[in-house]
Amino acid sequence: MVLFSSPKKTTRLAATSAAWLLLSSPAHAYFPFVTDDTGTQGAGGNQIEIDYAFNKSTNAIADVNGNFIEDELGISNAYPLTYTRGISENIDVFVGTARQTSSVSGWQSTGIGLKWVFAGDQTQGWSTAIKPIITLSTSQNMQDNGLGPAKTNINVTLISSYLSETYEWHVNAGYASNRQVMNSDTEAERQNIWSVSVTPVLVLNSQWKVGLDVGLQTNPGYNSQYSAFGELGLLYSPIENLQLGLGVIYSPDLNAKNKAYSYTLTTGLTYQF
Repeated sequence: MVLFSSPKKTTRLAATSAAWLLLSSPAHAYFPFVTDDTGTQGAGGNQIEIDYAFNKSTNAIADVNGNFIEDELGISNAYPLTYTRGISENIDVFVGTARQTSSVSGWQSTGIGLKWVFAGDQTQGWSTAIKPIITLSTSQNMQDNGLGPAKTNINVTLISSYLSETYEWHVNAGYASNRQVMNSDTEAERQNIWSVSVTPVLVLNSQWKVGLDVGLQTNPGYNSQYSAFGELGLLYSPIENLQLGLGVIYSPDLNAKNKAYSYTLTTGLTYQF
């Protein structure tokens, strides 16, 4: 999953490790978790989600003989924004983007998609949904500055959720294309990204939920075959139709020679009306 794709080494480092989190804005995820749930807004329902994500990534730099030189650090700040509209009881449409403020400032790629709950009851027990997304292309200049690929990409996720009064389970399996306009400065990445994740959530009471989110995906970079993530997330609903989320994510590139990994802190609010 890639939302930022930059040919600039420092920007790419932060982007690749943060991809799980940052794609969750246009992907309309179950914030603060990366893994989505099957919940929809219902016919005529609306939702606005405004988030903040801070990511710090580390990458070990070596010389031509493989000797360690130093750790390269990358830092990024982004403000994902998503609007969702329920067009029926089981179908949502949504549009999402994010404002990046570092290391380059600008608006990232825009994602447009829908979520269709085609089996089960999304309010209790098991239910299943499919979520296709089209991520619109940016300009070549925006791609060069790490604000998204200059080609249109697609993302499809299969979602399954189980809800009870005291706990929840959410499982995702997805595919995302990762096409870019190649030039002399563009670093090659894998064009087909597969992912799977699962989130058990404990319902403490009517206001508080806590969950552990874990997942594995194809690493867009060729420094390793896979990247993974683990997140501890907290969800608080002070009043009806308003949720506040806080999450901490650790994401390593598995068995990578450069030992790349990142930490991400994310917080935000979701409001239904």
